[in-house]
Amino acid sequence: MRNIKISSKGKTTAVKVPSENDWGLVVEKLLPLIRPGTILAVQGNLGAGKTTFIQALAKALGIKRFVPSPTFALMRSYKLPKTVNGIHRLVHVDAYRLKDELELQVLDLDEELSDGKSLLVVEWPEKIEKWIAARESRVIRLKIV
Repeated sequence: MRNIKISSKGKTTAVKVPSENDWGLVVEKLLPLIRPGTILAVQGNLGAGKTTFIQALAKALGIKRFVPSPTFALMRSYKLPKTVNGIHRLVHVDAYRLKDELELQVLDLDEELSDGKSLLVVEWPEKIEKWIAARESRVIRLKIV
């Protein structure tokens, strides 16, 4: 891939993308790994490109509308126009404002995944690491550097 650097360390894949337009290439590589019930944990500093990556993912899943960061809403859900890899819905969570995992309970993420047809994408997963770690078998970790 053009100047895109991907490296893995343990269970985390680190990605460095030189241009906003190249996120689609990363999504192409990642999409075959994603299934219903997958939790995509996306880490990176402020402004690293987490939301931009998720927007590219949403586009690849066929979502036409703009996908903003749910920083203040905490969670947004998008029905896919057609099923992709068995996925019918994208659930996008931004945990940046959560002070502790107790605040996560109001989102009821296990319920969001219980339909067996959803993909959960979490920005700032380190804020809810215990919840993520308890579901590790379904987690794909992506760190944007």
